[in-house]
Amino acid sequence: MKIIPDNIRKFLPITVVLITAMILLTGPAACDAPAGKIDRREFLESLKILGSVYERVMYNYVDEVDAEELLEAGIKGMTDYLDEHTAYLPPSFYEDLQVKTDGEFGGLGISINTRDHFPTVISPIEGTPAFFMGIQGGDQIVEVEGESAYDFTTQDAIELLRGEPGTEVTITIAREGVEDFEVTIERAIIKVESVPYAFMMDDIGYIRIQNFSRTTADELHTKLDELAVEKPRGLILDLRFNPGGLLSAACEVSDMFLEPKDLIVYTKGRLQSQNVQYFSEGSNVQLSDIPVIVMVNGSSASASEIVAAAIQDHDTGLVVGKTSFGKGSVQSVFRLSEDQALKLTTAKYYTPSGRSIHKDHLKEDSDFDLTAFGKPEDDEVEEVSREDKEIFHTDSGRIVYGGGGVTPDIEIEQSIMSEFEFALERDTALFRFAHIWAVDHDVDSNFTTSNEMLSAFNEFLVDREKLAEYLEVYEIAMTDSLLQANDEFMRRGLRREMLRKIDGAEAAYMVAIEKDEQLIETLELFKQTSSLDGLLALAAQWEADRVSKAEAESSDDSK
Repeated sequence: MKIIPDNIRKFLPITVVLITAMILLTGPAACDAPAGKIDRREFLESLKILGSVYERVMYNYVDEVDAEELLEAGIKGMTDYLDEHTAYLPPSFYEDLQVKTDGEFGGLGISINTRDHFPTVISPIEGTPAFFMGIQGGDQIVEVEGESAYDFTTQDAIELLRGEPGTEVTITIAREGVEDFEVTIERAIIKVESVPYAFMMDDIGYIRIQNFSRTTADELHTKLDELAVEKPRGLILDLRFNPGGLLSAACEVSDMFLEPKDLIVYTKGRLQSQNVQYFSEGSNVQLSDIPVIVMVNGSSASASEIVAAAIQDHDTGLVVGKTSFGKGSVQSVFRLSEDQALKLTTAKYYTPSGRSIHKDHLKEDSDFDLTAFGKPEDDEVEEVSREDKEIFHTDSGRIVYGGGGVTPDIEIEQSIMSEFEFALERDTALFRFAHIWAVDHDVDSNFTTSNEMLSAFNEFLVDREKLAEYLEVYEIAMTDSLLQANDEFMRRGLRREMLRKIDGAEAAYMVAIEKDEQLIETLELFKQTSSLDGLLALAAQWEADRVSKAEAESSDDSK
């Protein structure tokens, strides 16, 4: 084996870049390039300058520089120049993207988050190695392979716990009421649910899609079959806080709610190969004959918007909530190595009516973190008024709007958490106390929060250091009156976390949405009508009322 000297090894990354660029300009990858748009000599001269800068920095900068880090910084500079969705994907990000799109990974089968300094199991996934080994929600992972996990980030823990199926990992568990213990678990293929929740809410079916992966359509098909047994008279498709995913998955889901040969979406790019139309095939699925309402909000993006817009443009359902994120671009993933890739914007997409819902965002608003809850004091992004948007029309002639996301047919406000509620959730005090309480108390599926439990919880909060820090940020003092004012919220939160421990994530989710105002108002729409025509009529009336109110306000301002 030939040993490469360190002084030469440092420059291998940029050498690879230069060689690769020359291959791209002469090889198959150049065949689809727009004619006359790339001057090869200018391209190589620019690349030569880039290499020279890299070389000067490596040899002459005042401090020693890591070659790989410098190269990544240069790549980041290029991607930042382009748009908020183009990004270099180092190994950890590339692996995460593959998990999100493939819907599976090699691991133990636990949902974890760092709580009270240690990676903590939120819940095991049923039927996985962790589930069969008796891992429970609330278990803290204090060691991984003998290494302390104190102050591990969630990502730190994930990188150590995931691995090739068939390999083993030994973890040390701290559980309330027992001595710490070791357990060795064999990794397996873990399926990630894209459609985690589907259940009846009175006589209306409810389905939550949290992302769009290769398994989404099959999962949705299964959930629809299960709900069909209950004979719902309407369906709610909840796409809120769904950052998107695969274009192919969006088309497969849209297909379930459209007529055969309906246009779902079309893309237009710089290259001819990026100009593509996608049509429905008319999937034969259950519940395709009942009225559908799609829920979106400011964190519904990309594939979510494709589905919502297709249903809206073809009048096969109603869209309600708040205007979506506005990610009307398509990214292609180019592998750079076995574990690195470039996610590059290569086209923009247009809805069946011809509208673009794309909205430019800051780089820090990219789709990597669309599902994160904003702080209570965060200002909402100013929304473009309907009067300032370009008008398009659906199949039946209804007005819909382009630019700045998918504008819902009926807008429904969503209340945000109070500063105290946000601090309490951020501290995870509800989750931790529920697991402590369960050690010495018998609980079942009919659990309700007693006065005794709430009183003990209030005392528990006194020693929560992080909670005190969070409240200080909001200049809130922990007082009896504050706790009394939040009595209902804390009772519901404790019941949610106790049911999570007893019956799993879906039981906890059903408690969490009990006070979901957008969902409550959406259910009210179904109480007013049982038909799609009726829902569209309600939307027309809402729009007429909105226009009338806007005209009245404009008239008052002009006086």
